Amino acid sequence: MFAIYDITGRSFRDTLENLRKVQKIQPTQRSSLRLDDTEIADHHPLANEPRAAYSAQAYRDKLQISERGAIIHAHQIMSFPVTTMQMSLSILSAYERFRNQRHHQLPVLDKSQRIVGMLTERNLLRFMIDNKKLIKNESGKTVADAMSAPVIAADPITDVRRIAKVMLDYQQSAVPITNDQDELIGLVSRSNILQAAASDPPLSLWT
Repeated sequence: MFAIYDITGRSFRDTLENLRKVQKIQPTQRSSLRLDDTEIADHHPLANEPRAAYSAQAYRDKLQISERGAIIHAHQIMSFPVTTMQMSLSILSAYERFRNQRHHQLPVLDKSQRIVGMLTERNLLRFMIDNKKLIKNESGKTVADAMSAPVIAADPITDVRRIAKVMLDYQQSAVPITNDQDELIGLVSRSNILQAAASDPPLSLWT
């Protein structure tokens, strides 16, 4: 099961098939997922080739696709507790937060500790470059201005293969895991899925 959240709260909770009916996939999104830059540089043999040529295929290759993988649920591989950001946090404070920890994407929460979006380090830096004059003048810009919303989340018993499809289709580098009370309880990133794929027996995502 998947859910959609933004600053107004949860607007959807249903299956992947119904998610695709309410949250359309753009044609250019289907093959544009790629590993984090650090993962490409450290692990992929085609790191110096044009990214567009191997983005989706590289992800499948890295996952060591196998026919003998068992179903794995999100709660089995998710990271927890989850490092988060408040949507009211200043842009400069958010930048410092990324500098001082190892994560490249963080869920964004409102004052009620409900998830409202996601912020990646890449998007934050792009926002800072595009708004450098405003940032320099301390114009009051916050994480709410730079985050991506709405965000797609999953239930803890969601099949990890379906989470991987959401990452590919909707360009999410991580999927928050929420419970029936809409509380954030974990995060499944590409690194979590890659670790599951490297286990024995390996996780099979495209069977």
